[in-house]
Amino acid sequence: MILIIISFFSFMVRSQRIKDSVRLEIDFLKKAGTVHSMSGFLHYDNIRALENNIIALQPKYWRIGWSYKSISDINYLRSFNITPILVLSDIYAYPGKKNNKEWPHPLHTDRLKNIVTAEYQKFKNTVIYDIWNEPFHQEGFGDFDTDEYYQIFKKAHDIIRSLPGGDKALITGPSFDRYDEKEIEGFLNFCNKNNIRVDVLSWHEWRDQDHLVDFSKDIKKLKGVILPKYPKAGVKKIVLGEIINQYSQFSPSEILEVFRYLENNGIDGACKGCWAESNGVFNCNNSINGLLDKNGKPRSVWWAYKLYNQSIKNRVKFISNYEHVSAFASYDTNGEYIIVNNNSGNKVVNTKINLKNLSSLHKNVKALELKIYKIPETKELPLENMAFYERQSVKVSKNGTSISIAEMSPKTLYYLMFSK
Repeated sequence: MILIIISFFSFMVRSQRIKDSVRLEIDFLKKAGTVHSMSGFLHYDNIRALENNIIALQPKYWRIGWSYKSISDINYLRSFNITPILVLSDIYAYPGKKNNKEWPHPLHTDRLKNIVTAEYQKFKNTVIYDIWNEPFHQEGFGDFDTDEYYQIFKKAHDIIRSLPGGDKALITGPSFDRYDEKEIEGFLNFCNKNNIRVDVLSWHEWRDQDHLVDFSKDIKKLKGVILPKYPKAGVKKIVLGEIINQYSQFSPSEILEVFRYLENNGIDGACKGCWAESNGVFNCNNSINGLLDKNGKPRSVWWAYKLYNQSIKNRVKFISNYEHVSAFASYDTNGEYIIVNNNSGNKVVNTKINLKNLSSLHKNVKALELKIYKIPETKELPLENMAFYERQSVKVSKNGTSISIAEMSPKTLYYLMFSK
């Protein structure tokens, strides 16, 4: 009897780890519309040493402060169509502990005025000005009282706007360490009443997995209810200054799931946060926030960013019958490409993918070659190349084309490439 019970529970555990018969539908005539890339990073050591990676990943934002070395660094980033976000409080420096009496307080000294003026005179309107990093809850960054922070933000804002050309400068805030509806609305209300224009709304967003549902609810209310109440705040975009928490930082599947939710909720851009690795070193360095190992070799998360970047142009829509399996599908003149993301903890078997209107991209072509590659979660270990998974010959039909993937491992990406 004991053996029977053990066998039964063993079977139940095994069965719970397998998801059968996932169905995906991808229509190559249904464009996803304008897709804003969520590729962006935080800090660096030597930006020019990262040129090949910048070309491969094509980030849209790079948030810097203490890490920028010269005006030429800003120009170098902009030469790749990257918008730098300059964190003024990094340059100002932080108190180290709350209410440090020896620290030059932004409201009681000329230090803030001098730094803001000097930085704006150097960069004019070539960067977005992020006034203060994580002003609440974080003792090392100030941990200001609410009104204290509001006045600091207003002071820096007014200095920028008063300088020649400052009325056209892009300013971002409040750069809170997390989304708190009450704190965000309080900030917007203050800006609205005090003629403070916040061109880019920002905070640090660490939610992942099931918590992304709450993120969607928050953004819907923020855009539909809260922002319309404060038109004078002038918010034009939402760019999240730091994303991807320390537990997800090495997971390609979880990163792409976060990207999917950010895209679906109309976020305009984001920068990957940096965290300590197993050796105790924070990856706010030339590892591109952990995408590269200490020898500069790509990890599996680097491949997630690279493939994601390639999916931005000509992205098409997908439908899935399983929330934890999604697709990033696109095409160009050389073929079609699909990232299938199994972000579940289950092994997925018998996945069927229905490709609609593939024939519209391949007139008079009867068959295509399909190559499938696998990107496992290697965490801190390098992954110098995608792992080849299998090859298929795919028939092209006006009635639709169906392909299958027999088995997908948990927390794994599969990259499908179609060619003539």
